[in-house]
Amino acid sequence: MDQGNNGGGRKEISEEPPMSRLFVICGRNITRDQLVRHFEDDGEIEECVVIVDKKTGQGKGVAYVKFTQTSAAARGLRKNGSYIENETRPIKVMISASYQKKKEDGSPEEVNEFKFRRLFAVLPISKTEDDIRDEFSQFGNVTQIRLVPDKKNQSQCAAYITFSSFLEAALAIEGCDFSYRAKFCLPRENLKQNQQQQQQQHYQGNQYQNQGNDGGRYGNGGGNNGNNEYSRKRTHSPENNRSGGDVKLVVICSSGLNQDRLWRLFDIAPGMKYCNIVTQNDINTTASVVYACRDEAQRALDKIHGLEYPIGERIIVRYENEFRDEMQNCDILAPLGPPKPILGLQNAQCAKKAFFICMPEAISVKLLQDAFCRFGDLINVYLIPGKRHGYAAFASEVAADRAIQQLHGIQLGDCRLKVLECMEQNESKRKRPMDQS
Repeated sequence: MDQGNNGGGRKEISEEPPMSRLFVICGRNITRDQLVRHFEDDGEIEECVVIVDKKTGQGKGVAYVKFTQTSAAARGLRKNGSYIENETRPIKVMISASYQKKKEDGSPEEVNEFKFRRLFAVLPISKTEDDIRDEFSQFGNVTQIRLVPDKKNQSQCAAYITFSSFLEAALAIEGCDFSYRAKFCLPRENLKQNQQQQQQQHYQGNQYQNQGNDGGRYGNGGGNNGNNEYSRKRTHSPENNRSGGDVKLVVICSSGLNQDRLWRLFDIAPGMKYCNIVTQNDINTTASVVYACRDEAQRALDKIHGLEYPIGERIIVRYENEFRDEMQNCDILAPLGPPKPILGLQNAQCAKKAFFICMPEAISVKLLQDAFCRFGDLINVYLIPGKRHGYAAFASEVAADRAIQQLHGIQLGDCRLKVLECMEQNESKRKRPMDQS
């Protein structure tokens, strides 16, 4: 086993076999030997590199562990959240490399172990589904088999074999007959969805450009702004999470992270265009990261938001529009008092509901919760799916009445709230004594 070096991390690490390298976020004082001992029971380690500062030799809190087999890396993934000897904080473990290029746009396909549970193999036409299931069940639980005849070669067929886990699929690829040429494959519907998304985004972009200034009042954008204005206005709308065009994330992190380290961290998710530090002081760093589309930005947010990097310092990742709106809302909502805990459905019984309408478009539930929780005794806030109205449930009538009185007509970002008493609940209360009599 080559344990690599403790250099600045510039050394290229092999990507073969695919998905055999782990990216580990850990403590700054963790050594290569500690990592090797922690992961060596998962399989043969080809290389282990702890990234350190060239000048000080201090660890940067990240490392790479490269295995000789994909299945070993799959086992290593299960140690996400585990503790290395003598450390008090858990480590974060991810596959570090992209698997392959997407055919439609040439960008890397994100490695997500939940996707990679299916393999493709070329088998003799004489193999039945039962034969295949018996042969491949030695590697794990086979959940689905689909056979497709080869029109060019009638003696063979294409087999798509799905397992319960990424590890089982990796074991099957490594352990099955070499002549099968087995490899990972993605669901075909992913490619179709991407193509349909692109067509829909192209149509919407042309549509909103042609509507001119008349569409501005609904957040659809004027003729000069086109699809960018459409994306800006409808960021929080529940039905528009896949808008086209570049998407910017705002990142708040440790002041010890420079632009190069942020670039490497956010480049884990495919589609990143660039990463820039906006402000930096002794306390924290604020940066912007731009992705080619919202789906790619969402993957980065899901992976990195909340990570402790360095250990003990969490990274906050938000969409730029949401971040801007929240900053504005902090000033607007400050006179109403600080946020108070949300009780939740299991901890309290609803005493009164407030009915609200977002005009012109719905905003995120998180922003709504931030507003309604200021009055205390909030149980839950929910939007009607696909609509711009919803309900806020309170455990006390006093809190509900205060919310109705003080939030009605308030402006939150681009949205104005209309807040009223829930008439359905009031009518049911009036009918209850009559029904009992």
